[in-house]
Amino acid sequence: MILYFSATGNSEHVARRIAAATDDKVMSIERFDAEALRLALAEGACQLGFVAPVYAWGLPTPMIDFLKTADLSIAAGAKDGGQPYTFYVSTYGSTTGQSAKFARDLLRERWLELDAAMSVKMTDTWTPVFDLSDPQKVEDINRAAEAQIDTVIEAVRVRRTGNMMRHRVPLFASCAYHAIGLPRMQQTSKFAVDADRCIGCGLCAKRCPMAAIEMRDGLPVWTKPECAACLRCLHCCPKFAISRGKRTVIHGQYKHPKPGVRM
Repeated sequence: MILYFSATGNSEHVARRIAAATDDKVMSIERFDAEALRLALAEGACQLGFVAPVYAWGLPTPMIDFLKTADLSIAAGAKDGGQPYTFYVSTYGSTTGQSAKFARDLLRERWLELDAAMSVKMTDTWTPVFDLSDPQKVEDINRAAEAQIDTVIEAVRVRRTGNMMRHRVPLFASCAYHAIGLPRMQQTSKFAVDADRCIGCGLCAKRCPMAAIEMRDGLPVWTKPECAACLRCLHCCPKFAISRGKRTVIHGQYKHPKPGVRM
C-alpha cells in the first residue's frame, strides 16, 4: 500500500506511479482505511510506502498527525510474520531537509522501521516565494522528475535500503527551521479573498485538510489561527480568488497533470 498526502498533485502523482509499477494499491491519508491496508498487505505486494511533500525542511502537519495517530498496527506484523518493506518518498522544490529522519522517528514510535528514504524534485508550489507563471519552466521541472520517479520505482522493486534522499541539510538546521518556519507558514491571517472573483463554490472549505475554512455569506473564512500551509485552497480555487501575500497573484496557480497525461 502506498499512502500519500498531496495538496496540488505532485505527491499523488509519484504515489500512483509507484503503485502502478509495483502492482500495489494507493490511498490518500485523508481517506485512510485500516482494513484496506490489511487487505493490501495480505493480498498484494508486502510493502508500505509513504509519499508527501517537504514543508519547512520537514514533514507536513497532516503527515505528522497521521503517523502519530493512524492505526498501522497491522503493518508491524504483516505477511510472513515480519513487517513490510517500508519506504518514504519526499517530493521537494529546493531541499529535502531531514524529512527522512523525521519520518523514521515517527514510524519507530509505531513499531515500524523505515527501510528506505528517497526523493523526487518537483515544482515548488509555495507561491508566496516561488513563481509558477512560466508554464514551460514548470513543464521542464516535471518532465525531469519522471526520470527520478523511475529511479525510485527501481529502488522499491529491488527493495533497496538506506537514506537516498538528495539535497539534505544538517539536522540542527532542519529542526530549527521546521520548529520556527512552519508555524509562520501556517498562519491563516495571511490569506486574503477577492470578493469580486469568489463565486462561493466552497471547494476551498471542502478540500482543506485541517478543516480550517468555513463558508460565511458566500465567502471563505479561516476559522483557525493555523492550517496545514499546503495552499490547496489557493491552487484549487476555480477563479483564483484566494491569495497569500501579494506575490501569489502574479506567481499563479498549480495542479499537477493527472496520471497518464503526457508531458
